[in-house]
Amino acid sequence: MNKEIIEKARTIILDFDGTLVDSNDIKRTAFEKCFTNHSAHFEEIMAYCKGNNHTPRKEKFRHVFENILKTPYTAETEKKMLERYASQTTEQVIAAKEIPGAFAFLDKYLPTKELVLLSSTPHDILLHILERRGMKKYFRTVQGAPVNKAEWIKKFITEQNLKKEEVVFIGDSPEDQRAALESGVAFYLPNFNPAPQTGNNF
Repeated sequence: MNKEIIEKARTIILDFDGTLVDSNDIKRTAFEKCFTNHSAHFEEIMAYCKGNNHTPRKEKFRHVFENILKTPYTAETEKKMLERYASQTTEQVIAAKEIPGAFAFLDKYLPTKELVLLSSTPHDILLHILERRGMKKYFRTVQGAPVNKAEWIKKFITEQNLKKEEVVFIGDSPEDQRAALESGVAFYLPNFNPAPQTGNNF
């Protein structure tokens, strides 16, 4: 990360999974377990689920059933799939390790910056996870799914009367990078190591 840009920023927006908490593999594995009985379409399903990180889980399940499995996606099916996915992720994410240096970074900038959490995790589940992990104290604003990250950032900048150069977005995926690019703010990978590093941007 460019330390000078971070220091000058008024607001730091952070993704959650893979940025603050080492939980990406937990969620990828959960999709595998949800569709373990669909061996004929398994590779196609996994390619879709893993290639659309910011698509809400509801939309992923609907797409898989309607467009890959070619079967009706009923309310009952949705409820079953969401419960199955949650059983494989929520408690596991609560217990997951932090990305090295993430909490030290939050502690350092909490007194002087507005820290914002922007995640593709469903909003209510995200709040529950933050509460259980003791992380709510860090964020004045928390936004979970459903959300279009680029549009949300642009709206947030306008509502908070911020300049684009006063905002930094830290995320771990190409989708996060695109959201930063579309909204016109600086983007960095979650490298919280205090030692000098290079190549932090995609």
